[in-house]
Amino acid sequence: MQINLSDILIPPVEKDEKYGLIKKSIEEHDLFHQVLLHGNAPPYKVLAGKKRVAIFSELGRESIEARLFEEEIKNPQEISLHENLRRNNLSWHEQVELEFELNNLRVQEHGQKRMGRDWGNNKGWTKEMTAIELGISMGGLSQDLKLAEALLINPELRNVKDKGTALKLIRLAEKRVSNELESLRPPEIEMNKALLGNSEEILKFIKSETFDVCLTDPPWSEYKDEGVPQITLLPVFKEVFRVLKPNSFLYVITSTTDFTFYLQELPKIGFQVQKYPIIWHKPKTITHGRRTWEYARDFEPILVAAKGSPSLTAGVEYSAVLRHDNVHVSKMIHEHEKPVSLITELLQQCSYQGAKILDPFAGSGVLGEACRATGRHFLLVEKDYNKFKRIERRLA
Repeated sequence: MQINLSDILIPPVEKDEKYGLIKKSIEEHDLFHQVLLHGNAPPYKVLAGKKRVAIFSELGRESIEARLFEEEIKNPQEISLHENLRRNNLSWHEQVELEFELNNLRVQEHGQKRMGRDWGNNKGWTKEMTAIELGISMGGLSQDLKLAEALLINPELRNVKDKGTALKLIRLAEKRVSNELESLRPPEIEMNKALLGNSEEILKFIKSETFDVCLTDPPWSEYKDEGVPQITLLPVFKEVFRVLKPNSFLYVITSTTDFTFYLQELPKIGFQVQKYPIIWHKPKTITHGRRTWEYARDFEPILVAAKGSPSLTAGVEYSAVLRHDNVHVSKMIHEHEKPVSLITELLQQCSYQGAKILDPFAGSGVLGEACRATGRHFLLVEKDYNKFKRIERRLA
């Protein structure tokens, strides 16, 4: 219908280059696409076509072709986006920017659909849904959203005449950035050595997906003199997750108290965690200071976690109970040293010769000895200088 300009609230608009092009088109060819208005009575608000209404007013026109929405509109932005997307004189950058806005609007309304195993069971919005709403392919929408994001970074891309050329330009830019990042990647880490320092900081200099297994015995929280709050160690395990290869193992020799903590916290980093521990039974260990009705604590729990879905080396399940004598106190070079035989058995169950094994809390350096004996490569990190020197002597 034709609506008098005097019955419309003329919106303020920016008289930019786009405004000038639209004005020239209207002067030469008149209006190609009706505007959208809203209201039960004058003055009507403009939903879509603000520049066109302003130009008609500037040109002294008395009326304009419009579609009038009288009922209440829950989301005027949605109507405006769809109406603008139906225009046949859209430039490629206007099209991709409108699609980008619509996708963001839907995510705001419904939330972002979570990815993962329960993808089909949780609510939210996906790009696939936006593609269906627009009636275009998922590949086409993904391409357009990438272009819209590139326009946010570099508005000068609007000067490119066609979408195909713009795509070529951003792909060339991506390749150039990728090559530059590749040149900044750290070199392959030298294996079969111990490093002195903070594991969190050292691991940052190791490239992602380097190790096949992490087998470690971090400080326990329950020791009075040297206990460490486990939450302070989580940044190390975040780096461990990054430097582990897909489908790899993490073993954490821990206390009963700390096992529960890691069971709850490691999945938040990305690990899958076995709900029950491996039990290291120490048959000759004698505990002291227990009450008369308590049993001896002659075992330690070992937490097993995975990045991805790795497989153990045997075709059948291994027992979750491992029996190894503890290191005799007279032979210990570390107060909580684990026997080489225990570490060796775990390594043989989860890896093959040539595998790369990490221990970010090296302690006695027993992992290095076990790796040498079984043909694995290792990297040990220890922050205590005296313990580090003992590890060096052990591996010399």
